Amino acid sequence: MANDINSLLSTQTNVPTQSQKQTEALNSLANNFDNFLTILTTQLQNQDPLSPMDTTEFTNQLVMFADVEQSVRQSGQLEDLITLNRQNEATAAVGYIGQEIKADYNEVNFQGDPVTLSYALPEEAKRATMEIYNGAGELVRLVQNMPTTYGDHDVSWDGTDQNGNPVPPGAYSFQVGAVTEDDEPIDPTYKTGGTVTGVEFDGGTTTLLMGPVKIPLSKVLRVEDPTA
Repeated sequence: MANDINSLLSTQTNVPTQSQKQTEALNSLANNFDNFLTILTTQLQNQDPLSPMDTTEFTNQLVMFADVEQSVRQSGQLEDLITLNRQNEATAAVGYIGQEIKADYNEVNFQGDPVTLSYALPEEAKRATMEIYNGAGELVRLVQNMPTTYGDHDVSWDGTDQNGNPVPPGAYSFQVGAVTEDDEPIDPTYKTGGTVTGVEFDGGTTTLLMGPVKIPLSKVLRVEDPTA
């Protein structure tokens, strides 16, 4: 289910912010450092003048406190940058709604009309087949004798299963199995396209929706304005 962008960009009051966590860590570090200084001062005041204590360990601990403090501050700054980047990504993703996209993905939104299944081979294959699956992961169509030449290939699918029966509308994935002359597997790449109908945010991941098809934002290759 798509989340409301305002709820994504706002900070929940019952969840500690990264800034609060950083402050708590620094306060804890300061308290420990104060205790350390108290112990050090007490030992220095009560040491035997004829046998002064070795301060090497205390010096090492002072260096350790400085390193920990720096790490806490850097961690907080990094988390702030990550949060800001996610907010910017979420805001930008909303602008994709209504736009036509091409993506490096192997799912299509079938709504009754023929759809184009696109793939590319990095080299010529001896043979290639295509398998089409429904949203439940069930094989609905196996196509033999797919194009095997190097490069891009577009295949039209009319939305029928292996027996020629029409399949219901929904998201369908497709996979191409291709091998070389030596029967070594070839890894094809895929492309899909359509109109973005919504945006989904989940756990810091931004996903574009083309009807029932969910495409990670990172998979988008091209964006086009359909009115241009």
